[in-house]
Amino acid sequence: MSEQDLPYIPGYEMVRVLGQGGMATVYLAVQESFGRPVALKVMSPHLLVQRDFAERFHSEARMVASLSHPNIITVYDVGVHEQYHYMAMEYHTGGHLGERIERGEITAQRALEISRDLAQALAFAHENGIIHRDLKPDNVLFSKHGSPILTDFGIARDVHVDTQMTQIGSTVGTPKYMSPEQARGEKVDGRADLYSLGVMVYEMLTGRPPFVAQDTITLAIKHCQEPVPPLPMDVGRFQPLLDRLLAKEARYRFQSGHEVKDAIEQLLKPPSTSATTPSAKLENLPSKPQASSVLMTPAASPSHSFYEVTDEESGGFFSKKVARTVCFSADDYEEFAKHFQQMSDEVQEWHQRWGKKAHTLHLAIEAHPWIHKRIIDKVRADFSAGHGYGDFMQQGTITLHLYDPMDPTGKRYLVRDKGKAPVSA
Repeated sequence: MSEQDLPYIPGYEMVRVLGQGGMATVYLAVQESFGRPVALKVMSPHLLVQRDFAERFHSEARMVASLSHPNIITVYDVGVHEQYHYMAMEYHTGGHLGERIERGEITAQRALEISRDLAQALAFAHENGIIHRDLKPDNVLFSKHGSPILTDFGIARDVHVDTQMTQIGSTVGTPKYMSPEQARGEKVDGRADLYSLGVMVYEMLTGRPPFVAQDTITLAIKHCQEPVPPLPMDVGRFQPLLDRLLAKEARYRFQSGHEVKDAIEQLLKPPSTSATTPSAKLENLPSKPQASSVLMTPAASPSHSFYEVTDEESGGFFSKKVARTVCFSADDYEEFAKHFQQMSDEVQEWHQRWGKKAHTLHLAIEAHPWIHKRIIDKVRADFSAGHGYGDFMQQGTITLHLYDPMDPTGKRYLVRDKGKAPVSA
């Protein structure tokens, strides 16, 4: 766009285009009264024929202007000049999160730090009645100091305002980062933003989103029905965090951004002060609602024996899926065999209860490295008909996280993939 094509707005010297979307174009400009650079967002004039768009644009300005938080974009000014509706925001020079993910420059530590800061920003927005509804890497900018800044509240909803701009049953958001309830066109709350944050966490840790598809409908179905993909082994210790963020039903997720922040801060602690087993990590996360059944005794410290079983349901009435996580410790192979038999008997009851809806079994076992090989051989072995664990192997997906107190990261294995032994097994 040439200089003569830049719009004229009194009080601002237009410099160049920063970006363009469906609703607006963002320009780099200088606010003449303060001599400071700003990002000037100007609504596309052709949208004025649709009154809702102008209303939505000014609604965004009012909502963001009401939020004063170090990780949320600051609005300096909002106004109208002739056919141009505009708002001036702080200008950040650090690019956006999508660029950094694409360049592969985000470490696991940095991913957690970014996610923690965004969780705090979302907590603040939600407490003030604002739901973002379009959280994605391109909507996270970076300040010159490297702080993540949440921006683009273009389809946000103010829960304090009764508005018809978003009709019941309509779908808003970006499909790749959309929560299941958004994909179904249902009414959403702040937990939908936390799901989108979970998608971003997964993408920062792996370089790719958890669900991909050739078309929007298939992608939406995956968000609604498919289990959370296991993380690579080098970042596998964050799986409990991802499982909670990406729970299909909002009641099984973290219930606030503060809970997400607290869970991430536990993971950011040095190994000497943070939890050292997956079971302990699950305890450090805020507990699930009572609708998710937790059996047996809670996990104890690494120096004591523990056995924990957690079931999580996802999907709707006709698409319900149930995943089970079993965490236990074993000082020797005899103790492992005892727990394994107990687990097998319980899996048999679980499998009989849920049938094909029982789809995934996650095993997390703390044991001395001397018996790791025997444990791997056992969980991969063939079993006779009628064996609870063996029968489930014929239909379900089974993962194994094997570790010891000195190496809580351990190793992860895919034992069965929908009843089939993986080629590498």
